[in-house]
Amino acid sequence: MGIITAETPIGYDLPPVARRFNVGMFGAGGVKTIHNDQAAAEAEGLREPIAVAPQVAALVFRMMRLSFEAGWIVGGKSDLTFRRPVGVHDFCVAKGTVVEKLPEAGGRTRVVCEVSVETEKGVQAIVGKCSGVVG
Repeated sequence: MGIITAETPIGYDLPPVARRFNVGMFGAGGVKTIHNDQAAAEAEGLREPIAVAPQVAALVFRMMRLSFEAGWIVGGKSDLTFRRPVGVHDFCVAKGTVVEKLPEAGGRTRVVCEVSVETEKGVQAIVGKCSGVVG
């Protein structure tokens, strides 16, 4: 059972999930890409290689799984906007807050959370809403 229940109040902050990325996480079988090579990134107008977006979003998904467990795995929904790239060496934190509770079929409750991923520099890389079911 996750930590989120039907009784969890609006405004409750989910436990954050954090990670520092590194270029080794983005290897491509020896192929140089904007995710693992400085020159390739610069050729595309980037200051540095950038993290692969699904790996950054995985911070949100892990936070939701830890908070909802089965209610995320079966019934979870996400609506995310990728606002800014994350550098391959950035430290990022996924955060979430319960903002709404909606009745679902079978006496269950959908708990909606505003979520984000922020870098250590305060840049919001991802924003959106995710929800899981409880009860």
